[in-house]
Amino acid sequence: MKIEQAIEQYENSERMNKELAETSVYPTTKAYYLESAEKCRQMIEWLRILKKAKFEYDEAWRIVTHPTPDVRYPDINRAKMILDVFRDSLGRMNNADD
Repeated sequence: MKIEQAIEQYENSERMNKELAETSVYPTTKAYYLESAEKCRQMIEWLRILKKAKFEYDEAWRIVTHPTPDVRYPDINRAKMILDVFRDSLGRMNNADD
């Protein structure tokens, strides 16, 4: 599953839980659906952060392994720093997407 697909699923789940909370007549059930919607919202935020981090990692990898003529030494140094910070943690995700 791609990150975008997971985000979409959590957005749908959040929307559904909010709709169920609006139609619920019981306070405890309404609270349950609102809590579920909030958990989905938090997951969406985390997945978006992960997506941005993965983009940065992929860009850094591209700069180091296939630099274009406009890449300068500060760009390469920043890319190496990003790769050092993440090591293999985001690189392993490429296999999970297949």
